[in-house]
Order: sequence, then C-alpha cells, then structure tokens
Amino acid sequence: MYQKDVFLRITSLAAALAASFPAWGQATDANAVATMDPVVITGVAPSAPLTFTTDPKIPRQPLPASDGTDYLKTIPGFSSIRNGGTNGDPVLRGMFGSRLNLLTNGTSMPGACPARMDAPSSYISPENFDQLTVIKGPQTVLWGPGASAGTVKFDRDTPRFTEPGVRFDGSLLGGSFGRNDQAADLTVGNDKVYTRVTANHSHSQDYEDGDGNKVPSRWDKWNADVTLGFTPDADTLYELTAGTGDGEARYAGRGMDGSQFKRESFGLRFEKRNLGGVLDKLEAQLYYNYADHVMD
Repeated sequence: MYQKDVFLRITSLAAALAASFPAWGQATDANAVATMDPVVITGVAPSAPLTFTTDPKIPRQPLPASDGTDYLKTIPGFSSIRNGGTNGDPVLRGMFGSRLNLLTNGTSMPGACPARMDAPSSYISPENFDQLTVIKGPQTVLWGPGASAGTVKFDRDTPRFTEPGVRFDGSLLGGSFGRNDQAADLTVGNDKVYTRVTANHSHSQDYEDGDGNKVPSRWDKWNADVTLGFTPDADTLYELTAGTGDGEARYAGRGMDGSQFKRESFGLRFEKRNLGGVLDKLEAQLYYNYADHVMD
C-alpha cells in the first residue's frame, strides 16, 4: 500500500514537471522573407484613365453573353438587375437607366418599355461587334448629355482591303437547359468597296432547379445587320447600314413576359480623316432606330 502511494506521488510529480517545462520564444530573423500563396486577379486593363477597351468577340466565363448586360457584368464596376435568363438592366457604380449611356456604332437605342423590360442592352449582341469601350464617369462630353455613371460604346471596325478578299468569323455554342447560340460575321470587299453581314441567334429553355421546379427564364432572340461601305481612299469613308431583329423572353422577376423585342435600324455615316490644320477628323452621321416591344 505504501509503495503504491509513493509510486502515484512520483508519477504525479513527473507529470507536473513535464507540463510546466518552459517554452522559450525564438526571435524572428529580420531578414527572413515570407512566401505567400499566389493570388490571381483577372480584369480588363485600362487603355486610359477611367477608360477600358476590349474585344467583345472574346468569350467570357462562364458562358458567352446572350446580350449586352450579360457581357458588361463581367467588367469590374458593373452589375445587373435581373429580369429572367436574359435582358437584364446594366448598373455601373450603383447607377443605371438614363445615367448610363449605351451606344452602338455611335447611335442610341433607348428601348420602348417605361419599366425597362427592354433595356437598350437587350437589343445588343456583343459578338457582332469588334470593340467595346467603357468610359466611367461623366467627364467626357463627346457622346451626348447626362451619363453621370458613364458611357458604353459597342462599335464595328471599318474593314480595309488592299486586294479583293473574304473574311469570316463564326461561332457555335451548346449548353444545358437547351442553350444554343449561333453567330456569323461575313465581310467581302476590295480596296474601294465592302459589304459586311452580321447575324446571330440565341436560345435557352427555362432553368430547372434541383427539386425539378421550372424557373421562368426561357428566351429566343435573333439579330441581323448589313453594312455597305465605300472607301475611295485611305482617309475617306461612306457607309450605309441597315438591321433588324426580334425575340421573346420569360421573366421570373416581373409580372409579365416579353413576347416581342422587334428592332429596325438604318444609318448613314461619312468620315474624313487627316484633314490637317485645325481639324483632325470630320464625321457626320444620320440614323433611325425603332423598337416595338410587346408584353403579355
């Protein structure tokens, strides 16, 4: 009994000494370099202060855009007011509507619905354009009044040929819930004249959640545009454009759906560069845009 009591005391003392053994701090080397895990940030590099330029034909993740807003929301500073699967309303720095100026080839397409079920970006197929320019803030006065949030420009480049030729760019897309897109861009011309035809079609069925419930988000839309250009020399351009389009979309976030998004566009443009003296460029443009939007 006595030996067992002594053994327990010795064991307890050894455990106490082990638990109270001091831990000595180690001084950090002042010249030591800590290596952290790399962080990858992807964004559009500014081409000038508050100005961003990119190629809308380059696909963005997770899927190529079905309209202008779908593409803009991939650029830092933009978000979207969703209606359904497509035709959202773009928001830049918390401002939208008339505070954000949207232009296509220098022309404005305000939309027909006062509730903005057909925002201007609803009639834009990004893949049919060559350049997207975002000018944040109201500093520029080149593109019309207002635009306290900024200005967004979708533009097509002027094709230049040194000899007769044909250029073609096209894409096909397939995805879940019946998503399928087709886009084509065909240009034929020589050093004096050219013809360019762009067209696209985008379709998707309603989204279905994990419980099998359908969320109204189906859409079907198409656009087609033709451009005739005359370039008598490297600094002169005469251009005639015409376009049309239509579509329909189901809206989970609204009390009604959009059963028609009809568009008609006509334009005439003249441009003269390298004038010398005071003027660097002279440009004149006439255009007509018509939107017929029906809700049900």
